[in-house]
Amino acid sequence: MAAYALADIDQPEIEGARWWIARRDGEIAAVVMVVEGLPFRPCFATGASDGLAALFREAIKEPRVLLATPPRSRGAIEMTYRFERVDHMRRMNVNIGRFRPRINQQVARLGANDLAAVIDLYGHASRTYFTPERMRREIYFGIFQGDVLVSAAGTHVRSTKSGIAAVGNVLTRLAYRGRGMARSCTSAVTETALEQHRDVVLNVREDNAPAIAVYERLGFQTHGLFIEGPAVRRPGWERLFGSLKERK
Repeated sequence: MAAYALADIDQPEIEGARWWIARRDGEIAAVVMVVEGLPFRPCFATGASDGLAALFREAIKEPRVLLATPPRSRGAIEMTYRFERVDHMRRMNVNIGRFRPRINQQVARLGANDLAAVIDLYGHASRTYFTPERMRREIYFGIFQGDVLVSAAGTHVRSTKSGIAAVGNVLTRLAYRGRGMARSCTSAVTETALEQHRDVVLNVREDNAPAIAVYERLGFQTHGLFIEGPAVRRPGWERLFGSLKERK
């Protein structure tokens, strides 16, 4: 379940990631990672409840994070942070032995020269995320209709050290959906990633049955479940009140 966090260890993918650990009897009991180099502050947390509670109370001071954690960890984290929204997610993975490519469209590798088309597809709010360096570093494939990029997918992050690539940002313009374009783009990204990495992972909402079916046809299997969503740090009085309630 720590694929994204492991991939963030590698330079240059680290992008300002910071790690905190809690120990019990000399052993690591809980781990939290925050990617401080991205404005939406992705945060991964897992481990023992008491360790997570201590880390979020004493170490993590971000006012707002985009948090991913196993469902069992929610209670410990919510002593300090409050989820604004909770998405129930599924982590899926595939390796070269299970992968079944399915490309039924003409796909093209995307690079820094395609940056304007990529931002046009994903929206202008994505300008801080998609940079020439990211497009050179990650694996992106897309489908053009004329000069317009109508579908694309790529890797969020990848690590040669850990042998992991994380696929995401799968998007097709509304008028072009239902034609298998997302499957073709995802297949192309996965195939290229597996040439350089042992495992490829992706995240999908549990209630997105059509997408899960597409990924299963490509050979992806469910690895585990987690929750994800924006979370804000509770004000001091709210944390104190919650602590007093627990002691009653």
